[in-house]
This record gives sequence, C-alpha cells and structure tokens, in this order.
Amino acid sequence: MPNTNSRVRLIFTALSSLIFTVKCPSCGRDGCNDFADFGICERCRELLTTDIIQVNRGSVKVFAGSKYSPTMSRLILAAKENNQIHARKFLATCLLRSLTVAIKGFSKNPKSQNCEIILIPIPSRREADRARGFAHVELLLKLLMRDSHIANLKALNCLQHAKKIVDQSTLNFHERELNMLGAFEINPRFNNEIARIKRIQNGINPDQLFKTLVFLVDDLVTTGTTVQAANKALCSLGLRVDGALASCATDGFTH
Repeated sequence: MPNTNSRVRLIFTALSSLIFTVKCPSCGRDGCNDFADFGICERCRELLTTDIIQVNRGSVKVFAGSKYSPTMSRLILAAKENNQIHARKFLATCLLRSLTVAIKGFSKNPKSQNCEIILIPIPSRREADRARGFAHVELLLKLLMRDSHIANLKALNCLQHAKKIVDQSTLNFHERELNMLGAFEINPRFNNEIARIKRIQNGINPDQLFKTLVFLVDDLVTTGTTVQAANKALCSLGLRVDGALASCATDGFTH
C-alpha cells in the first residue's frame, strides 16, 4: 500500500492537472487540445519513430510501438517517476499498437479466431513502487485495456519477484543478466489460472492449440534480460509465452 507521503503526492499530481496549465511531458510546451487525444504535443510526435519495432531477445519476440529515443525516455520518466497521466496515455497508445501488430500473425490462422489474449505485466522493483506510491506498468496496462477494442483481453498480474534486484540503469549487459537471474516467480494464488491456460495451450485436441495467446507487458525493452527472466519463470511451469509487448524498444541490446 502507498505510504502517506505517496498518497499526498498522487492527489497533488491529479489536482495539479486540473488547476494548472497542462504542459507537454516531453518538451514542456504549454498544453493544447491535442493533448487529450495523444498525450504529447504535435511537435514531439513528429520527432518520434512510431514504426513498430520487432526484435528478438533470446527466445522472446518483442513487439514495441516505438523506437527508443530521448523523447521516449523523457516520456517514460514523466510517467514512471512523476505519474504524468498524459505521458502514460501516449505510452499506452504505443503499447496498443504493439499488441495489434503482435496478434496479426496469429489472426491469419483460423484456429486463433476469437482467442483469449492474456497480458502479463512485468513488475517493477518493490522498493521503487513503494517510493512512487503506484505500479507504473500496471497503470499502463489498465489504460491499454480501457482504450482497446480488441475482444477477449485479460490482464493476469501473476508475476512477483523471487529475490531482491537492484536498479539496472547503470549496469552493463552481463551485470543485468546476473541481476535478473531467477528474478521472477509465479504468485501461488494464480496457480489454478496458470493450469487452466496451460491445459488450453497443450490440449489434446489440435483445434485448441491457438485459443489462448500469452504476452508479457513492459514499458521499455533494452537488453531484454528482464523479459527473458519473466519468460523463464512462466516457461518453468509449462506455459507458452507468445511474445512481449513494449511501448518502445532499442534496436540493439543497450540504450
């Protein structure tokens, strides 16, 4: 639960957006009408590469709604550290784009029509969430669920940390691998739901093989050590992960 200071900060942030002039969370320009639709100003939108990025991180295929850039970095920080609703709205738009592209490949198969789509958020560090007073990726996923018209979407917040991990922003690739080794596990209260999904994925009847798609969800993918660790935790229980969705990703392994 958020502490008193965190709750006060959240309330102040919400009230500020109503009382004060809204500014673009990326460049700081005063707000305008298009913020309500896009979350950032038109000038910043023109600077972004919004082509879908598809990269592989180990055995996980990552679909990202935009290429990582300084502008996207500012938007992620605004949403993650300052709970800036306009920044998160734009990140959710990018995330929804990645989901739409991700499921297109499966939609060509008649077995996957009207399939159930499971979205599993990758949790941030507990200490970071406590300090902020909110879980950024969970809020991002809620926006996606709210704005999507895709049928049969379901959020499954089943991942939890199995050990203490440190902030990865200053770590190199090998340090990140060690940091994320065995980082996640499945919350036991979701065991029945995981078993249900697994039965559908591995059903004896071949017609059932594509009736449930499972995607990990995060805001940013760089080296991929986090999505690979989350994938390993799910695969250890026999669950098939069909890919990872992100608001943005790098072309290479570091940012």
